[in-house]
Amino acid sequence: MYFYKQKLLHAAQLKKLYDHKYSCTNVSLMDPFLQPWWCWLVSKVPLWLAPNLITIVGLAINIATTLILISYSPTGREEPPRWSSALCGIGLFIYQSLDAIDGKQARRTNSSSPLGELFDHGCDSISTVFVALSACISVQLGYYPRWMFFQCFCAMTLFYCAHWQTYVSGTLRFGRIDVTEAQCTIIGIHMISAIFGPSIWMTKVRAGWEPVGKIFGQFELWSTMAVMTILCGGWSLLEFFSVIRAGGVGKNGSTVAMPLLGGSWNYTVCAIFTFGFVQVFTTFCQSFRAGGVGKNGSTVALPLMGGIDIKTVPLYFAVFVFGLLAYQNASVIFTGGVGKNGSTVAGTSVLSPIIPFLFVVVPAYVISQKSTDQIYENHPALYIMAFGMITAKVTNRLVVAHMTKSEMEYLDWGLIGPLCLFLNQYFNSFLPEYYVLWFCLLWCTVDLIRYCGQVCLEICDYLKIELFRIPYPPKPVMTSQETDELDQQQQQQQSSINNNRRSYPTTPVRNLTVPPAMGQRTASEDNPNPRVTPNSSPRKPHRV
Repeated sequence: MYFYKQKLLHAAQLKKLYDHKYSCTNVSLMDPFLQPWWCWLVSKVPLWLAPNLITIVGLAINIATTLILISYSPTGREEPPRWSSALCGIGLFIYQSLDAIDGKQARRTNSSSPLGELFDHGCDSISTVFVALSACISVQLGYYPRWMFFQCFCAMTLFYCAHWQTYVSGTLRFGRIDVTEAQCTIIGIHMISAIFGPSIWMTKVRAGWEPVGKIFGQFELWSTMAVMTILCGGWSLLEFFSVIRAGGVGKNGSTVAMPLLGGSWNYTVCAIFTFGFVQVFTTFCQSFRAGGVGKNGSTVALPLMGGIDIKTVPLYFAVFVFGLLAYQNASVIFTGGVGKNGSTVAGTSVLSPIIPFLFVVVPAYVISQKSTDQIYENHPALYIMAFGMITAKVTNRLVVAHMTKSEMEYLDWGLIGPLCLFLNQYFNSFLPEYYVLWFCLLWCTVDLIRYCGQVCLEICDYLKIELFRIPYPPKPVMTSQETDELDQQQQQQQSSINNNRRSYPTTPVRNLTVPPAMGQRTASEDNPNPRVTPNSSPRKPHRV
């Protein structure tokens, strides 16, 4: 049963998906230490259990534990129970483990397919939203809504950029500090909140190094985050300029030049990034100078006048990782792709995937700032989940475009949800924004499920496989030596058939039948009329 009247993937896309080969490089620091645990865990999994079923169970556990945490702290300012933070950390650890062994289970049962890769990345795109949101709630970051917005959308942006550079280069790259390290850090955050309580993140500390302590005294960690943002952002921009100057070209060798400026889109994008970075930094400086409201009425002081909240300590590491990963992904994107003349795997411009993503991020920021009811500040978890579902769908469409080597469409039906929010604000909120936000969340969630379900069903029909079931007992995995021997046998069989064909007489012989080779069609299939042989002409009808 399909969810759409028309198919989402045409025959050419399915053919390229069938020929797709997974390419990945991984230099993660923590993966080698966790590999023994993952290998032991997959050895205990029964052979009849499908890899996709393992992935979806882990995602369900992660979502369920996060929703429990959100139910106790929907605004990110309430103090959730300690057991809910512990449960969220355990749920994330289970998801991390199951997500790591699904590929091992596929190779173990000889059931690897392109559908498994697509299904895994699709679940990861949804999990990213809930993992980032749970970390913000666990440290009560709702007191700083702008930073909560920044943290959640940075996580979604980095996940999108990782697949953007995969769309450009054809290889998924995991750096030294990547997904595994981020997940372990968030698990640690949940466990600290569970052991000491979320109030531990409100503690103010003094700089341990005496020269720094004399200069700054007790200072807010916000100031350190601002410094880290400046350093990471400035370093990334410097690297962007150096890489973009070498740059890659667009489709069919074009530079995608701007007619009025005489430059290329690479320089334009770099200028946009610079302007955006300066704008964000200016906004943060204004926030520091004006001060914010913390717990129990405490203010967010300037660096020389206040203390430091431990609750923002995790943001140190997060901002640094964001800058590092952004640099790694951007360096690949702007260097050029593996397609023709530096284009993407689909032969499109390397900058084209930024357009669908901007259609999500820009409305999310504008709607949150223009809301008269302060819809984001009052309901941050609901707001982030709504736009997170749209981001997850756009990311899934990018993964599909990469695996099918096809062009990514810019518009999407999921944007109807943000459009309703925008129109409601435009007409002076004739409907309560809270109810419109709920409609946006439900619409985007249903649209995401419909799209993912339809794509999975079409791929299952084409590959003749099932989504959550695999053959049992599994087919034995052939070794490389057995594969080479099978190829040699097929080549010998094909050469013998060709030699036999050369020995046949050239004159048509009606009663001679040649046994078809493996994979070849019989004469009756090629010629439905038994009276007409391939070497004879059809009998002419009698004249009347």
